[in-house]
Amino acid sequence: MGVEANLETFHECLQILGDALSDLAEIGREASSSLDVEELDSDGLRSALRDMVEDVGQEVIVAWPADRAAVRVGYHLVIERIDDLWYPSTDDLVIIDDSKGVGRVIILDHEERLCIAPLGS
Repeated sequence: MGVEANLETFHECLQILGDALSDLAEIGREASSSLDVEELDSDGLRSALRDMVEDVGQEVIVAWPADRAAVRVGYHLVIERIDDLWYPSTDDLVIIDDSKGVGRVIILDHEERLCIAPLGS
C-alpha cells in the first residue's frame, strides 16, 4: 500500500478512541449498524463496506489493536486491499474516519462482524 505502520499513528488512534482499546467490544455492541460478514467473500465485503460507509472521509486510520500498529491511508485503498488488511476469525481491524462532521469507527472483528459506530458513542 506504500505506507508503513507506525506507533505514532497507533497512539493517535488510541487518543481518538479515548485511550481504551478495551472499549472496542462496547463500541461494537452500541454500533449504529452491524452486519455478519462470515459468509461474504472479498468482493462481498468490499460491497458491504461501500454500502454501509458510502460517505466516509478520504483518509482514514487503519489499526490492528493486537499488533499495536496503525496507518493513515485513503479509504479507497482499504476497500481495494481489504483481503490483505483483515484476516477473518483472527484479526480485529479498526478503521477510524475522523473527518470533520463525520467521525465514525468501523470495526471488522475476529468474530466476522462489521460494526459502525459514531465516534464518542
